[in-house]
Amino acid sequence: MDDNDCPAAEPLLNRRTILKFVAGAPLVATFGFVASPLLRYLKPTMEAGSFFQSADLPKAEQSVQFRKNDFPDIWTCIPFLLPVRYLVFNPEEYETRKIPAFIISTAANKVVAFSRICTHCRHTQPVNFLSNTAELPYIEQSKTPVLCCPCACDLSTFDPTDGRVLSGPAHRPLRRIDVSFDGECYRIIGLEQGGIA
Repeated sequence: MDDNDCPAAEPLLNRRTILKFVAGAPLVATFGFVASPLLRYLKPTMEAGSFFQSADLPKAEQSVQFRKNDFPDIWTCIPFLLPVRYLVFNPEEYETRKIPAFIISTAANKVVAFSRICTHCRHTQPVNFLSNTAELPYIEQSKTPVLCCPCACDLSTFDPTDGRVLSGPAHRPLRRIDVSFDGECYRIIGLEQGGIA
């Protein structure tokens, strides 16, 4: 067999390969321009290209505290405002919003907290704590207290032990607020991630 019978090896970079790279470069650039905002939407961060850092999620700006003796009975409900810092695109790079909330003793040594913003209507009228449901004939009667949205178009009611929807057009539970207890004080740590508040 002589050397003329072997096919010649093609050069690594020929004209066709170079043209494929030139034609594909705009597609790669377009994908890069689309991918960056999409990734920032999926995981919000203040700086572009920082997908691998932790997300810039809302955080409680200051700790709100309640003493153990603030809850003498079961179903003691205390309204409060939770200052939350949101990172936004403005010169200060943040904004503080005061979220209306409840802290409720549901059983002996069990305290929960929820945002008072209804997950359906999200109006400025906060959700109310009703200890006696017989006062309002248009909601389902309950032996335990309920959280009720006062909006006339809504009338959603929520369970005060876990925030789940009992009745009405709301589909999502109230946003839970994280609470820690150190033996003396209940401290509001922050908001549950991913809820509406």
